[in-house]
Amino acid sequence: MRKSSSIYLSIYLSIYLSIYLSIYLSIYLSIYLSIYLSIYLSIYLSIYLSIYLSIYLSIYLSIYLFSLLFCL
Repeated sequence: MRKSSSIYLSIYLSIYLSIYLSIYLSIYLSIYLSIYLSIYLSIYLSIYLSIYLSIYLSIYLSIYLFSLLFCL
């Protein structure tokens, strides 16, 4: 009888630990990934937007200045 209770206890502990570890890992990974992605996405977006805006502004200013010089 004692042997079967130890088997049940080991099964219970293994199930409990697997559930606990899966929940812990999922929460930890979701937090870590959200922080990681937010930092790197914000850096990537800021670089992308700065390049895009600089190109857009240079084109716009060149057209505007060319039209001003052409009209004079």
